[in-house]
Amino acid sequence: MNMDFDIPDITENAGKAAIGGKHRKPRRAGKIRLGDSLRSISKEYTATREKKDEDKHIEFYSLSEGEEKFSFYGKEVSIIGVCIRNKKTAAIYMELPAGERDDFIKALSESEGKGEDAAGMTIFADTVTSIFITKPGKGEKVVTIALMDSEEAKVLSDNEAIEKEAEEASKGVGHKIFQTYFNPVGRMSRRSYIPKMLGAAIPAAILFGFTCFRPELFVGDLNVYIFTFLVVGTLCFIALISLAMRRLSDIGLSHLYYWVFFLLLFAINQMGGQFLGSQLMATRVVAIIFMAAVVLLAFFPGENKKNKYGPVPKE
Repeated sequence: MNMDFDIPDITENAGKAAIGGKHRKPRRAGKIRLGDSLRSISKEYTATREKKDEDKHIEFYSLSEGEEKFSFYGKEVSIIGVCIRNKKTAAIYMELPAGERDDFIKALSESEGKGEDAAGMTIFADTVTSIFITKPGKGEKVVTIALMDSEEAKVLSDNEAIEKEAEEASKGVGHKIFQTYFNPVGRMSRRSYIPKMLGAAIPAAILFGFTCFRPELFVGDLNVYIFTFLVVGTLCFIALISLAMRRLSDIGLSHLYYWVFFLLLFAINQMGGQFLGSQLMATRVVAIIFMAAVVLLAFFPGENKKNKYGPVPKE
């Protein structure tokens, strides 16, 4: 479900009707009309709030238990949700199989004039109503269609976010890896956290297993096993710390909890040798506790609103 994507500024596009357009675009999709209240929508669907953007005073609702599919420009689409701003429907979101996107664009072009490609989507905009069709990413089987009031689309547009994303993409793979795994600033949703956490935790767990079952490989002078453990283990450890801090930020917990947790682990490591028989055993226990905590963070939902660490992360 993709509703909270970045909308480019359509001021120039919406200043005039699309070339070749013969009539106004529809303001209705299925049983929902732009401008409808949430109360009106709730008579036809079960609306569940998914996200809230306090800065723009908008809320995103997924819709279920109503008319799931209907025809839109001759194509059968599925309703997925709405964006509510100032208590009125600013946008209606639908999904279409990715394989039917080209035919849908062709039908739109014949009816409304040629669209414009921008920011990973195709736009059909005029002074009243605008339609946005996303381009499928790798492995995506559906595309999102957004029917919006043009004035509301201007309010929802986020050129700054789009420009920032383009700037980040231009900085190369190394910068992207750093931002993904080693930058502790900001928030990270559970959906984004889980694969990234596993990407760092699995190599760390494999190395940990080697130290437990083949300890003789890590004894003596510096060798390939010790070197690999030091380099890969350290990188994985730093990555897991950074990811966990962003997950804590998304939950809304202070980073102070993380440092208290580390002080506790340090104390266990320092004093555990006396109770566990050896310092090595204490270190292994600390590693297990740390990994358990990192995995546990994947089960806590983030705050569904902006907090002091940033806005609600996009999936």
